[in-house]
Amino acid sequence: MACMSPAVSAPAGAGTGPGRRVRAASATGSTGATRATVLLRPARSTWAWVLAAAVTAALLLLVFRVLVTTQTGQLAEFMALEAATHRLEGLRGSTLTVLNRLPEIVGVAGVGVFLVLTVYRRRWFASLVAAMAFGAANLTTQLLKNWVLVRPDLDNGVPYYTGNSLPSGHTTFAAAAVVAVFLMVAPRWRPLTAAVGAVFATAVGAGTFIETWHRPADMVAAYLVAAFWGLVAGYVILRTGPDWNIRGTRTARHPHPGGHPLWDVALWVTGGAMLLGAWWGFESAGGTAALTAEPDWYSGWHFLYGVLFATGPGLLVFAALSGFFRWQSGRRRLAAPRD
Repeated sequence: MACMSPAVSAPAGAGTGPGRRVRAASATGSTGATRATVLLRPARSTWAWVLAAAVTAALLLLVFRVLVTTQTGQLAEFMALEAATHRLEGLRGSTLTVLNRLPEIVGVAGVGVFLVLTVYRRRWFASLVAAMAFGAANLTTQLLKNWVLVRPDLDNGVPYYTGNSLPSGHTTFAAAAVVAVFLMVAPRWRPLTAAVGAVFATAVGAGTFIETWHRPADMVAAYLVAAFWGLVAGYVILRTGPDWNIRGTRTARHPHPGGHPLWDVALWVTGGAMLLGAWWGFESAGGTAALTAEPDWYSGWHFLYGVLFATGPGLLVFAALSGFFRWQSGRRRLAAPRD
């Protein structure tokens, strides 16, 4: 008959760094073979978190450099926004009301779910960290928009308006609220949370563009700001909450409905298709050759480009977050048998 041996403890003085595998317990069968449960610690690869945050920041600066500081970028954004302005005039009052209220609806819903999770799960420190990330994302957006990033007034005929508008504050608020909820749920629910949250966050992005409050690039930057602080807070939460940021052996073999990889696949495929659609719309409107500050008409293709570019990158950002957190969540699994 099989018997259980006591838990195996590490030798005195042995380290158990974030990348180490820790044997938690062992079981001896009738054949004498031993299969031990091995724990891969959450957030075990610090270098990966630093690299992911750096890449996110670099992408934000790249978006600003290409679409805000260049002639081509400013003209492309201007024509998309003007196309949205002409179509806004045909929208009915009820539609406009929904678009106006959408950021508030998503933000309030996110805060409500966050508070329920905080009270129900009693993860007080994790809740504090997630709330700080939410605040930091919104503060970062205001600092970048009003103090750090400067929109040049190029001699291309594009109206200067009020200066820089990147990132979008409304979209940051919605995306950061979704990220806060994403951080608070267990690993088996994060892919579904990312998928559903991405839909709501990008809906705000699309609505913000259709309402002509922001250019498409402003929304892309907002998603990246929320993701950056999600990574910073996520590292702290996974390192300080190893007991609940773990995927079990059974979950790895038979994915929980809320943690199935297909949620990530859906985000990658849909987001990628939207980016391709944005490029197709831009090229169908004449590409760079058709860019001018005084067009004879405003193409629906420019409007399509704007809507898809304001939403597609958001889906990809949440897909990347979900996949990264899946990889860096802790895992329990069976070690190879030993005689």
